Amino acid sequence: MLTWFRKKMKTIMIVVAVVFAGSMFYGLGYQGLKGGESGSSKVLAKVNGREIDPMRYQELVNRVAQNFGTNLSPSDMAMVDNLALGQTIDFTLMKQAAEKKVKVSGAEIDAALNSVMQQQKIPSKKELENALKRIGLSLGQFRDFIKGDILVQKLQTKMQEEIRVTPDDLREVRASHILITTEAEAKNILQELRQGADFAALAKKYSRDPGSAAKGGDLGYFSAGNMVEAFEKAAFALKPGETSGIIKTPFGYHILKVTDSRLRKFPGVADKDIEAAALREKQEKTFRRWYSEVRSQAKVEIVNPVLKGHDLRYKGQTAAAVEEYKKAIVQNPVNPYIHIYLGDTYMSMGRRDLALAEYENAVKVEGGNPDLYIVLGRVYEGIGERTLAADQYRKASLIAGDNKDFHAKLLKLFQNLKRPAEVAREQSEIRRLEKKERFEKELTGGK
Repeated sequence: MLTWFRKKMKTIMIVVAVVFAGSMFYGLGYQGLKGGESGSSKVLAKVNGREIDPMRYQELVNRVAQNFGTNLSPSDMAMVDNLALGQTIDFTLMKQAAEKKVKVSGAEIDAALNSVMQQQKIPSKKELENALKRIGLSLGQFRDFIKGDILVQKLQTKMQEEIRVTPDDLREVRASHILITTEAEAKNILQELRQGADFAALAKKYSRDPGSAAKGGDLGYFSAGNMVEAFEKAAFALKPGETSGIIKTPFGYHILKVTDSRLRKFPGVADKDIEAAALREKQEKTFRRWYSEVRSQAKVEIVNPVLKGHDLRYKGQTAAAVEEYKKAIVQNPVNPYIHIYLGDTYMSMGRRDLALAEYENAVKVEGGNPDLYIVLGRVYEGIGERTLAADQYRKASLIAGDNKDFHAKLLKLFQNLKRPAEVAREQSEIRRLEKKERFEKELTGGK
């Protein structure tokens, strides 16, 4: 989740608004919780008692779905929904924190809105309102959406500007340590060291750190921000050759010896650019620590049963996920995808009979969807029912229409099944559609 989020924070806030406008105005095909589940009247989840923005969630669903391209299957939609929910929760937590620390003016929102209109070639506010109305949004809702992006961007900028590079950030030390579980034993070892005992020998004999004890306690080189605070503070305060006193950390009691100190190296970064690289790294680590604390203190409640089912399923709690999907089917009986999710969950539990029944139910609910026939066909193929699988693929072909990519997918499926007649038919369909594309291109002057 945070990988996506950190990348998003690097974008210019106006660009974010433009990208959103493009996806909402012109559509990206996939609509998250199909069958109306993602409507604004439905609560998807709550973060610290506040409902997440369904529009934000849908925009992120579109973005995640784009990454799958034409390979997005009904079964993949569970992952798309789950990833988008996690990203929406990340964004919501950031926005809540931003609301306490930064402000956004109406002029800033206006500037972003004007940029959206220019990029999307919308000539007037009236045209913008009409475009938004077509996708079920008001201008006020869109302004709030843009405000959220600017808030989060401002918080990110503020956090970055408060971080400074220190001399310790530009160097790395090499150290050895002896880890002891009791303070009394640590005192005895420290006394031996002060009497001239060899550090490496005592580390091999007494240290409780299996990773370094055999190497005489050697931890190798490390930079600031990679060790627990007390340990790191002591390491960077020592000069090469010096030994610390007893350092207490959550792991036990340490005695530390620094053996070297040098300028840090970043792969592919020249020495003159080390300070900038160190700053970027420190900003990244600071954000991670900050967000980890914010997330650990947050109260997150997933309300929508489909999304809750996804969450439980990906956590390995399949029995609980089954119950949530069943609730979702009762609430939304016209959504075939919930049957797919339930079928996939049963399949992961080894309940093939129950899974097959749900895949068949999905086809019954929405018989005009060729994707669902492919799902069912692949299940039949997986259990050795190749004739039944071919029947489902043929049905998918009949309703695929002029979708050339879909016929190309069916061609491969029939080839795998070694069905020459069906292979020939799909090849013929693809040639027909290619001819149609060429004809349409000629009519438009090659545009």
